[in-house]
Amino acid sequence: MRLNKIQDEYGDKVDIEYRSFLLRPEPDPDCVFNDYRRAHWINANDQLESGDFRMWESDEKFPVCSIVSAEAGLAARDQGKAFWDRFHLNLLTAFFTENRNISDAAVLMGVAEESGLDVDSFRDDLESGVNRRRVVEEYVEAVNRYGISGIPSVVVNEEAVMVGAVPSEHYRHVIDNILETGVLPKKFSGDLPTV
Repeated sequence: MRLNKIQDEYGDKVDIEYRSFLLRPEPDPDCVFNDYRRAHWINANDQLESGDFRMWESDEKFPVCSIVSAEAGLAARDQGKAFWDRFHLNLLTAFFTENRNISDAAVLMGVAEESGLDVDSFRDDLESGVNRRRVVEEYVEAVNRYGISGIPSVVVNEEAVMVGAVPSEHYRHVIDNILETGVLPKKFSGDLPTV
């Protein structure tokens, strides 16, 4: 959500490239919507510029692995930026707002169709597992090269990582400094954190 607004504000001055990150790279059959997740969703919902986080009250099973949804994201990304943007937003809505199991292929197919993707190509990619290697490579790079351990995380110019649900003003400060000086800011002003 925040990055979409930043992209709209800055246009061609910024290049936002999404990458896969696996919160659960291995299936965890014991994964449920528990008090820990509830607390994080409540916190996220209380933030400005947040999406619509609705507490999991679905009859659908809570996702136990993030590989299939990450593979689906790459299948959508391969169809073009506009398709990816719609798919990504619809996928977030399916999970956080509608409480859908986004590790279920049928749910992913529905999101793909709703997003206007070529569903036959999307299904072929999903069923063939063609994107599995790329998903793992992007995840391993995030962990090993940038030290990322969770989402959201934003890598700026291959130099710095901004972790967490960072307010848009933080992104603006970094982007404006780079556009004005050509370098990352060493420190934010006021009570904004260092990069």
